[in-house]
Amino acid sequence: MTTALTSPDAQVEVGRAPALELRGVHREHGRGANRVQALRGVDLTVCAGELVAVMGPSGSGKSTLLALAGGLDTPTSGEVLIAGATLSGQSPKALAALRRRSLGYVFQNLNLIPALTAVENVMLPRELDGISARAARREAQAALGEVGVADLADRFPDDMSGGQQQRVAIARALVGPRGLVLADEPTGALDSNTGEAVLRVLRARCDAGSAGLLVTHEARHAAWADRVIFLRDGLVVDSTGTPATPESLLGAPVPVPADGSRGGTAANPASDGPNAARDGAGGADGSDGFDEFDEFHESGESGESGGFDGGRR
Repeated sequence: MTTALTSPDAQVEVGRAPALELRGVHREHGRGANRVQALRGVDLTVCAGELVAVMGPSGSGKSTLLALAGGLDTPTSGEVLIAGATLSGQSPKALAALRRRSLGYVFQNLNLIPALTAVENVMLPRELDGISARAARREAQAALGEVGVADLADRFPDDMSGGQQQRVAIARALVGPRGLVLADEPTGALDSNTGEAVLRVLRARCDAGSAGLLVTHEARHAAWADRVIFLRDGLVVDSTGTPATPESLLGAPVPVPADGSRGGTAANPASDGPNAARDGAGGADGSDGFDEFDEFHESGESGESGGFDGGRR
């Protein structure tokens, strides 16, 4: 029997403001016999400075979750909040402004405008926000440099390779003061070295205070995250590296080192120390933080979620 992890309080990191919250979110498509439940009562909180990876088999609801988080779709029931502001009831114009100013989105199909150069594609959302063309171009050039394609600034999308286009799309998501970055398979068209470089940029952006939600099929990419959640049939069925809550810290025993000293620190995945989800470090119980996924994989799910052991850091 599949059990959803539905307590949002169990996912709020101490001392950090939530950048994204999903509260009891359901998303259904169709009616009657054709009704499909894409998401079923999902609760999720992503805090500032945190990178969360989402994994699961095809049809588990990963892209639906990302679309709802970015205000591109509306939940059948439940609530989505960005920086404490609910998206329900907002006009299309207000939602568009929120997406331009508060979040960056890396789409699977990239959505670059063919008639604009790379730098013009990246600077467009900033210009729409009223930033001067000179300042927007300067920010766009810096974002292109972050992902290693500054030399493509004046090239049109049709004159780039698929990997180059993907890096331009990532630069567009990172440009400006974005508090939340949503990425749907951002390294799908990139070679392994370039993909790692892009994830390093995303990791640095989160370390600087932004929040990130990353959908990926690659275990080695999920290893860059602070926390990994696993979706199946529209439910959050498991997670690794869940940040501690005040209640859990008060009730947690103080670990005693083998030498009997009391110098150990409480096991807190949200601290600046080793992170099992990102570093593959062992937990206090001797586990590596990925046992949940081993069970998830061995349960019979096939294809894209396999090979997680090879991605441990």
